[in-house]
Amino acid sequence: MGIHIWSAAPRLRLNPQLEFQPEFFEVVCMALSALMWRKLNGPIKFYADTPTYNWFKGNDLLDLWDGGVDNTTLDQIPESVNQTIFWAGSKLYALRAEPAPVAMVDTDIIIWKALGQKMRGPLTVLHREDLIDCYLPKEYLKIRPGYKFDPEWSWRVRPCNTAFAFFRDQEFKDSYTRSAIDFMTGNDEYPMEMVSQMVFAEQRLLAMEANKYGLKINTLVDDPYQSDNDIFTHLWGAKNIARRDPDQCDSLVRAMMNKIKELDPKIYEKLQHV
Repeated sequence: MGIHIWSAAPRLRLNPQLEFQPEFFEVVCMALSALMWRKLNGPIKFYADTPTYNWFKGNDLLDLWDGGVDNTTLDQIPESVNQTIFWAGSKLYALRAEPAPVAMVDTDIIIWKALGQKMRGPLTVLHREDLIDCYLPKEYLKIRPGYKFDPEWSWRVRPCNTAFAFFRDQEFKDSYTRSAIDFMTGNDEYPMEMVSQMVFAEQRLLAMEANKYGLKINTLVDDPYQSDNDIFTHLWGAKNIARRDPDQCDSLVRAMMNKIKELDPKIYEKLQHV
């Protein structure tokens, strides 16, 4: 089972008076992501909080997900987890709720291939990352009073990019989500930037837990910038460009809509009316 996750809480917590309204290119990207996964890699399920669920239901788009829709799990994320600091924290709660084997598929990644043997081991991620500036030494990470890092974690292992992450082993998935949620809980001090806390909880901690368990981490690619990558397109950076440049945004949306029309004309027509 693949899972998509979208919580409106990080946006609405900053602006609670606003009505949830996703950007159109985000919706189109998510639709293409879901349709391609369904075509090549099996069913996909949607985890959404109430504002997100209501928007997609109101636009008659819930049939994007042939694996069903869960609109309760994310509403149960406690206030003790600050979803502004931990803006992808909902992914950990959805992953905890979904039984293994399960693939977390970010809403801004499109998988173009049947993964098959790529998901042969207990854990497969998009790629490994270098210990760049956003991965802070442990003494600079924010923690709640009394929190202790696991002494069995190695701080030398390379983090995992979890825009795609496949978990075959239930026990390991439970340990990872439990550790990540424990780090986030009650951890309310804002970092100077809004990246380091989340990437530790989601990406670096995953590699540390896998190392602790002695699990081999498989990757879809060794280098995300390799020219022969025909497995996926990750639109993380492209989304920022689209927000700044209307012409680039229009080109991006047109290209994705053309592919959606080819895959599912009914979804294409629905998106035309959003």
